[in-house]
Amino acid sequence: MGVRERRREKKKEKEAEKVVDQSESSSIAESPHTPVTVESDAHEEILQTAEVSHVEVEAKESVAEPSTQTTVQEVLLPKWGTAEESEWMYHIPKSEKERRLWAEEWSDFLLEWMKSEGLHVLSLSMIIDEDPFCDILGKIDAFRLFGEVLIEKEVAEWLDKKQKQLRVYWRPLEEWADLMYQWALKTGNRRLDVKSLVIQETQEEFATLPEADLHEVLSLMVRDNAAEWVDKKKGAIRILV
Repeated sequence: MGVRERRREKKKEKEAEKVVDQSESSSIAESPHTPVTVESDAHEEILQTAEVSHVEVEAKESVAEPSTQTTVQEVLLPKWGTAEESEWMYHIPKSEKERRLWAEEWSDFLLEWMKSEGLHVLSLSMIIDEDPFCDILGKIDAFRLFGEVLIEKEVAEWLDKKQKQLRVYWRPLEEWADLMYQWALKTGNRRLDVKSLVIQETQEEFATLPEADLHEVLSLMVRDNAAEWVDKKKGAIRILV
């Protein structure tokens, strides 16, 4: 093949490449963006997936959010109500007569409050911290006034010389002895001792009694021939039927 023929062949190849380039450029220019067609079923599935994801996010957020609800503990209040309702009842009266009547009203409520709480010893710290007593102005003087009234009624006694602890008998020991005897017959417990009553019978109301009082209750049962001593020093008795 001569040189002239080779040139002709190269020229034809260039012209052919030029035609192809123009064809591709034309197709690109005519359709700059190729549309994507999504089948209806596939489209529905995408929407459902998006909805499920949205629900899951909401569920996680609701679980993560801390509860704003708080449990309100009920407080036993006297018949005159709170300090906001009856401010004068939270001030110690100046006159002796009014002070006495005021202390009697509070001491009656105090007996009710201690029974509801299952408490047998009242301390000055309780008057300072516990509702509704903490709203009383002059708490130390009020505490001693309450103690004096209850002691005069023979339902309380001071446990220390500084008068910071008061033993309150909202139920007489004789009544505790009767209740414990009936409980022993009902449950079949024929041998009772102070330590076991305190440690093992915590669900029973008498188990909250001070150990010295429990020993006295057992002594009352022996005195009334409802029991006999097994070990008086350790506070152990045997119930008699």
